[in-house]
Amino acid sequence: MTSTKARILETSLVLFNRQGERNVTTNHIAEALGISPGNLYYHFRNKGVIVSALFDRYQKQLLSLLEAPQGPLSWQVKVHYFEGLLASMWQYRFFHRDLSHFLHAEAALAARYQQFVEAILVRGTVIYEKLRSSGILALDDEQLQGLMVNTWVLMSSWASLVHGLRPDAAANEELDESLMRHGVYQIICLEEPFLKGEARDHLAEMKERYRAAHNTSELLLGHAVGLSSPGSWALPEASANTETLYKRQ
Repeated sequence: MTSTKARILETSLVLFNRQGERNVTTNHIAEALGISPGNLYYHFRNKGVIVSALFDRYQKQLLSLLEAPQGPLSWQVKVHYFEGLLASMWQYRFFHRDLSHFLHAEAALAARYQQFVEAILVRGTVIYEKLRSSGILALDDEQLQGLMVNTWVLMSSWASLVHGLRPDAAANEELDESLMRHGVYQIICLEEPFLKGEARDHLAEMKERYRAAHNTSELLLGHAVGLSSPGSWALPEASANTETLYKRQ
């Protein structure tokens, strides 16, 4: 039988993902569980402790996925890593959606998050080095480090970007998951210049597996973004009285 403490965490995760952590109170969580606020406070003294416990779960899940690989890697193993990243991004999407808020609100969590990111970068670099030695990637050390950092930046900021531009996604889980899958597609695009061998051969297949739309800007903004005419960049009107046109030098 699931413990009350575990039920509180699971229910909080569902509510945070669906409504956003800042829109959910401990009273909302207790009501969803059918328990008294006092019972909830017996296990977690405030909402911040719940967020911290959920971060622990997320951290363990992702670091477990990124354990040092054994033996040569294949493009199928890359897909395994992508699926694991996607599962973590989706399951704990509320955390990255409001990451800046959490880190500024709780110094202890910010310190733990910094250690977590360091561990992610170290383990991710080991995996990329293994992909390079297995003939999956062709890049030098500087490019490898840049790719690892950029991959984490994209992964950790994608949920925030999506929900800033597509607030309708929070109430539509099918759309939300589709947008999160497209984040993995963007990671594949980051890697594309360095792919070789069987990974290059299966590039189209990997893209199709995660792509939610053929135009990312259209997916996020509702319309394709492009130059209005050769030699000029036009910005949308900020108001009825404002019209700015930037000319390429």
